[in-house]
Amino acid sequence: MDWDDEDETEEGIELLGSLTRRFPAPADGVKAVQAGERVEWTGHIDGSMMRHRLLLTDDGTAAVEQAVFVGGILERALLCAWHQAGEEGREVLESGVLAALDTLHTALRPALEAQIREVCPDYTAAVPQPFREEPEPHGPGMPLFGWRLLHPVGPDTTWEETVDTATWNSSTTMCGWLGFDDGIPELQPAELARLLRRHDVPALCCVDCGSPITDRHPRWAGVWVTPDSDSGPLCEAPRRSPAGREPLLGMLADEEFGTPHRPA
Repeated sequence: MDWDDEDETEEGIELLGSLTRRFPAPADGVKAVQAGERVEWTGHIDGSMMRHRLLLTDDGTAAVEQAVFVGGILERALLCAWHQAGEEGREVLESGVLAALDTLHTALRPALEAQIREVCPDYTAAVPQPFREEPEPHGPGMPLFGWRLLHPVGPDTTWEETVDTATWNSSTTMCGWLGFDDGIPELQPAELARLLRRHDVPALCCVDCGSPITDRHPRWAGVWVTPDSDSGPLCEAPRRSPAGREPLLGMLADEEFGTPHRPA
């Protein structure tokens, strides 16, 4: 979705405006799906990517899929592990990722519920299922992973009823952009790597800066790198020159070369 669209109001974003403008309710979009049209919204609000789309289920009924894709440090950790596993280990990795996502969401759910219960005391979060999809054509080659719910569509179902709030909020929680992950140990780099390894996902992080790393990227074989365009093979852990040894006239010190990542 193009957030710069002049017709896209804040309310429209919250209510999946690109869908509601065309179809006031999910039932209105069912005939379009039956005719082969895609009824889908994809976007994000300060978090990882989300998708909302109408589907026809195997029994002929309709449902709205609410999907949240992995993002933030979790996405980086999985990408590094995918490279680390190599072609020979990726089948095991994919099944391990799905199991790890199930475990991770169990850990996230109490924090997600607590946020919402401040406003809705009786709220209980739904339990989304981990899923895997084929890689994007222009992505890094790794399959897409995430969580999803299927909301049944009836004649009176509204779009609002197809949005579970905790699942929606998990997009922001995973990315950590608003600090929601500060109190969730499983989203801290070292603990997240341990959780993934318990499910046979070969996740590693740098002992100095905590970034997910791999030394099996085809362009950096044997070098510990991270999928971050700002650092890559350079570790961002602070390195200080000994006192009094800064250059007096030149602009560069040896520290400008940075240091390599080191696996924990």
